[in-house]
Amino acid sequence: MKKNDFSFTSIVILLIVASSVGCNGPASPLDPPPTKIAYAHVLGDGTLDTARSKNVVAMGGGNGLYCFDLTFVPKSVVATIDNDPVGPEQGLGFVKVALPPTALFTCSAIPTPDATVMTAKETMVGEGTSDGGWPFYVYWTE
Repeated sequence: MKKNDFSFTSIVILLIVASSVGCNGPASPLDPPPTKIAYAHVLGDGTLDTARSKNVVAMGGGNGLYCFDLTFVPKSVVATIDNDPVGPEQGLGFVKVALPPTALFTCSAIPTPDATVMTAKETMVGEGTSDGGWPFYVYWTE
């Protein structure tokens, strides 16, 4: 074997090591994981799926406009529409999220929410209204 020949075994080992640390390399000690997380699954009928939710104290609203009271004030959020064949809305929908101090709206049950989520039809986006009913998942971190 020549000095600069790689064997098949060497390439496989290199790929295994690369995939174990990920494309971006190992996590930096300067960026520790979030200390607090919360998440929620809201069903198509607007109810909180408590079995798939964590650190949610209360949820208010409905019909696509939801307010959340969490165990902490989040700094980041990600949400996605869920595919629920029994939900009242099917097809294309959008989800918008906001954190304090710029909540999209407030709910009578939670006048100062820690977070808000709005689901809407494509024709309703940007109108300040919602015709909801889409189930969704949302994930918050501190």
